[in-house]
Amino acid sequence: MAIVLAFSGGLDTSFCVPYLIETYGEPVHTVTVNTGGLADGEADALAAKSRRLGAASHLTIDARRDLFDDHLSYLIKGNVLRGGVYPLCVGPERVVQARKVVEAARQLGARAVAHGSTGAGNDQVRFDVALRMLASDLDVLAPIRELGYSREQSSAYLAERGLPVPQKTTTYSINKGLWGTTIGGKETHTTDTPLPDEAYPDTVPPAAS
Repeated sequence: MAIVLAFSGGLDTSFCVPYLIETYGEPVHTVTVNTGGLADGEADALAAKSRRLGAASHLTIDARRDLFDDHLSYLIKGNVLRGGVYPLCVGPERVVQARKVVEAARQLGARAVAHGSTGAGNDQVRFDVALRMLASDLDVLAPIRELGYSREQSSAYLAERGLPVPQKTTTYSINKGLWGTTIGGKETHTTDTPLPDEAYPDTVPPAAS
């Protein structure tokens, strides 16, 4: 049997690869579903990273057309903005990613699918609901949520195995997609401190421009 992991290459899913292998004693196959966040060369880098983490195989699926045709085109036409200001950029990505991960799991004959969502945000619900609807016969694993690990604990786990993660990845969770980029970190859990300029991956602060 095997486990198929939705793999972004960030801290949480990087932690999941060796943890799932050690915990379940089964091969872990990683799947990266590109919904617009991969720059040139990143797909190859993610495949190499997956191998270093111990994955049995890695698959990159280009789902940008699926995301736009099936979801974003309708949201844009309807001018759908949460609270009138927030593009619903992440939710549709998760639906498409879940669908492609399940397709890969079927091809590989996996008995479970896994994701790296924590217990803090909506991603856990998006992935869980989509995966259970699409593949009710497969187990759905969410190690980070189940363990309640902090980003520091996950980073330490990898470092102990000779698999360190860059500090910026440890500090912030960044999701790049076709319609937008979201950032999560300690400052987003409260309302008294803004994100520092260096947390933003694709912008230059006005003072430095």
